[in-house]
Amino acid sequence: MFLNKQKYIENKDLNLFGLDQYLMLTEDFKSSFDPFVVKDVNGFNVIDESESCEVGYKARSGEFFMQHLKDIKVNHVVYVQPRRGFAGISLAWLCKKYDMKLTLVMPASKEVSDHQALCIELGAEAKFARIAAMPNANKYAKEYAKKVNAFFIPLGLNHPLVIAGGVKVIYDYFKDKDKPKTMWSVISTGVLQRSLQIALPDTEFKAVAVARNIQQGELGRAEFYSYHKPFNSLSDLIPDKFDCESSYDSKGWHYMCKHGKQGDWFFSVAGNAKEPVIDKSKINSYRDWNDLKDLKI
Repeated sequence: MFLNKQKYIENKDLNLFGLDQYLMLTEDFKSSFDPFVVKDVNGFNVIDESESCEVGYKARSGEFFMQHLKDIKVNHVVYVQPRRGFAGISLAWLCKKYDMKLTLVMPASKEVSDHQALCIELGAEAKFARIAAMPNANKYAKEYAKKVNAFFIPLGLNHPLVIAGGVKVIYDYFKDKDKPKTMWSVISTGVLQRSLQIALPDTEFKAVAVARNIQQGELGRAEFYSYHKPFNSLSDLIPDKFDCESSYDSKGWHYMCKHGKQGDWFFSVAGNAKEPVIDKSKINSYRDWNDLKDLKI
């Protein structure tokens, strides 16, 4: 279903810094979130972010980056929010906390998804454009950010300072504990997976692709698995003992239960999104082809 296009082992974020450098960069960072919640579920160790970070792991790892943007006087960021994905929800929460304007470019549709509606509910401004593929939305978002003098953030919050924030919080949690022998997660842009690999250099990793093909440098040293169903489909196995996003992390849980062994660790980045309070039918999200009025200044 999804391809591994990595031809040789490479963690592209280790091309920038090593573990010591990431920790020096973040040595004064204090997270707003409680420590990770870890559960024993059927003999597996589960990091359950639905309990300790209900707006998703990217809010935890992205907070250091957001503090940096605030320090350099950035007051407006632009991001692309697909129909499914917690990164936009995490980013909307962070922008609200740090008093920053957030514009989200969203694929046009007859009705916004719950994930998109939650972003709007948290204060994000939505700009809709009908697209054939996500790279088109990223192109529009970059161009719009340039026009309004805003900071464009790549898909998945794929930025070195988000990696740094992730390395910091993961390293700090495990520094006085026994390190996992094997850890599983899903992978899309690989931000979580590469942060884990840097923070836990002696751990073996398994990564289950659920959304897109994996490019050179994104997988690092993880063993690659491809889930057998499309991104927007539900997992064939959804855990019943912890809240786990049913079209994303649950697919990694399924493959760990199938291919893993007792004692393995699983990193679940978010639970299922809560139901939005706002009336989705009142959000005008439909656009015809070539209708880019939302992105005009």
